[in-house]
Amino acid sequence: MVKIYGFVAEFNPFHNGHKLFIDEIKKKYHPDVLIAVVSGNFVQRGDFAIVDKWSRTDAAIKSGVDLVVELPFAYSVEPANLFAKGSIRLLHDLGINNLVFGTETDLDFANVAAKLLRTDTEFDQNYQDSYARNLNQVYSNAGLDVLNHPNQLLGLNYVQEILANDYEIDVNTVLRRSGGTSATEIRNKINDSQNINKLIPNIMQNHLKASKNVFWDDYFELLKYRIQSSSVTELHDIYQMVEGLEYKFIKEIDKSNNFNDFLDAVKSKRYTRARLRRLSMYTLMNVKSSDINSVFENPYLRILGFDTIGKQYLNALKKSIDIPLITRVGKKESDLLSLELKVDKIRSLVDDREQDFGRIPIMEGENQC
Repeated sequence: MVKIYGFVAEFNPFHNGHKLFIDEIKKKYHPDVLIAVVSGNFVQRGDFAIVDKWSRTDAAIKSGVDLVVELPFAYSVEPANLFAKGSIRLLHDLGINNLVFGTETDLDFANVAAKLLRTDTEFDQNYQDSYARNLNQVYSNAGLDVLNHPNQLLGLNYVQEILANDYEIDVNTVLRRSGGTSATEIRNKINDSQNINKLIPNIMQNHLKASKNVFWDDYFELLKYRIQSSSVTELHDIYQMVEGLEYKFIKEIDKSNNFNDFLDAVKSKRYTRARLRRLSMYTLMNVKSSDINSVFENPYLRILGFDTIGKQYLNALKKSIDIPLITRVGKKESDLLSLELKVDKIRSLVDDREQDFGRIPIMEGENQC
C-alpha cells in the first residue's frame, strides 16, 4: 500500500525545528507522499502569521514536503477541538492513511482518546476559573498535562477526530527534542530586531527579509476603529461574542494604547488571552457564525504548493475527490472562498502583497510571486 503521510502545521515562521521534524518523518516512516495542511495567513491563537502563506509554503516545499494545502481561516483560528476537526477532515479528504504529529512526551494517544470519547464530555464548570482550566482538569484526570505540553492537546484532538469518524488513518508521532527554540521565541526576537539567522533555514531568512513581518499591533488602530464605529448590536453578532463581551470591548478599547494593553484590560479568569485574541480577530474581520458555518458545511481543498511527487499525487486524487480542489481563484471560486478573500484583503491593508487573485501554487519549490 502506498504510504500517504499527512501532518498539520503553522510554520509561523518555518524554523530549523520544522525542518528537523520533516527529516525525522522521512527517516523514521519513509512516506511515499508527505502532505502538510498549513494555516493560511492566520493562526490558531488568534494571531497573524508573521509572513504570508506563500512564503511559508515555499519554505516547506523546499524542505521536503510534497504537497501543501491551506487550512482556511474558519478552521485555523479556532480552539483545539475545532482546529483539529477541520484539519483532520481535510487530511482525510486528501486521502492520507497515516497522520504524524510532534509530541513532547511519549504517550498512548489512541488509548487516552478512546477513553475520553467513552467519557461524558460535559462537566461541571467552575465559574471562578476559565473554561480552559476546567477542561484541563478533565484532561489531567485522564493523565495529560496539556498546559505544560500543548502539543499533547492538539495530538489528542486529532486522534479523537479520527476515532469519532472511523477514519482509516493510523497515528504516528515524532518526539520533539527539548532545548529547541520555539516559534513564539523566534517571533519575539524578530519583533525585537534580534538576529535569528541560526534558528531558521536560509529560505525562510530570505522571505522574512523580503516581506513585511506583521504583528497584531500593526492592525490595532483598525481594530479600534472597528469597535468604535460599531453598535452594540453589531458587535453582539460577531462570531463567539458571548456573555456581554461586546460591552467590555467598547469600554476598554478607548483606554488601550496597543493590543496587549487591550487584552490585559479585557482578560479575566473566564477568558484566556488566546480566546480573546481569536475574538479580536473575528471582530476586526467582521466574522459572523454564518461565515464559519459556511466553510464547515462546504469544505474545499486550496492547493498552495507541490513538488513532482505532490503533482503526481494530485493528478491521481482529482479522479476520486468529491469536494472542490482549487489551484487558482476566479469568479467561480470566489463565493466558496468568500471568507478567505475577505480576511486576506484586510491583512493586505498592512502587507500589501496580493494573496489570492492571480496566485498559483508554488511548483517544484520555485516561488511564483
